[in-house]
Amino acid sequence: MKNSILDNIQKAEKKERSDEIRRGSEEVLEQAKKNEEERREYTEKLRQEQLELKKLKQGLISDEDIPKVKEEPKREYTFKEKVSNFFYHYKFHVIAVTVVVFFLGFLAIDYMRTERPDIQVIFIADDYEMTYHTEMIKPVWSSYVKDLNHDRKNIAKLYYIPTNYSDLDNTDLYFAQADRTKLVGEFQSGSTIIIIGNMEAYKMLGVEKDVFADARELFPGDDNAEEMGYRLSGTDFKELIGYDDMDDSKLYVSFRKPIKTFGMSEEKMQQNFDDAVEFWRAYIAEHRK
Repeated sequence: MKNSILDNIQKAEKKERSDEIRRGSEEVLEQAKKNEEERREYTEKLRQEQLELKKLKQGLISDEDIPKVKEEPKREYTFKEKVSNFFYHYKFHVIAVTVVVFFLGFLAIDYMRTERPDIQVIFIADDYEMTYHTEMIKPVWSSYVKDLNHDRKNIAKLYYIPTNYSDLDNTDLYFAQADRTKLVGEFQSGSTIIIIGNMEAYKMLGVEKDVFADARELFPGDDNAEEMGYRLSGTDFKELIGYDDMDDSKLYVSFRKPIKTFGMSEEKMQQNFDDAVEFWRAYIAEHRK
């Protein structure tokens, strides 16, 4: 039964294709016939004109004897005929332009809908529970950030990227590689300045030296500021995200030093660095313990 249905569909498709080819052939033949008739008429007209010109030169006839060519009245096409004629000659151009406009429109809508944080922070310590709490800090942090990307939205967002997997089966290996690739990309871009992590995560990534700015210089006189970063336990971070069991005693809020990266100049990263430090100052002014 199924084969019979498929055969009928295939036969119908073949017939439709055959009819389409036949119609195309007929149109080509008709156009060729029309072109041939026009060519013959034009040739005959030229012959008559040459003959009359020869007689005129020989004095056999005068200008009055030469029949005047009647100008055919200019045909007025209807709007429907004009549209039909336009699409007949430019249908491929119209299709191409339509596809391009649709694609550009899709990109524009996607760009407008995509959330673009003004400040983004990456949490890289080994604590998978953070996956369920990253969105909790967003409304609080967003109230302390400026509209740095000029999209009329103030957004500060936290992303969690695991740095360690306890049981590396095939699935874990895949995700571990994906996470490591994303981290490398973030460090190369220069957009993300603030990193939350501990020494274990920093050593695992090889960023424990000469990567982060001395927080004691950024926040002079603050007891929570250390060489590696600002102690997260010195803020009400875990209370704000509703993660009471979180061990924040060894977590640092670290700030990457401005350098020239693969995708950003040192001057641009310096601006990102200054914006990130200003954001954190505004936040701890009201949320320091």
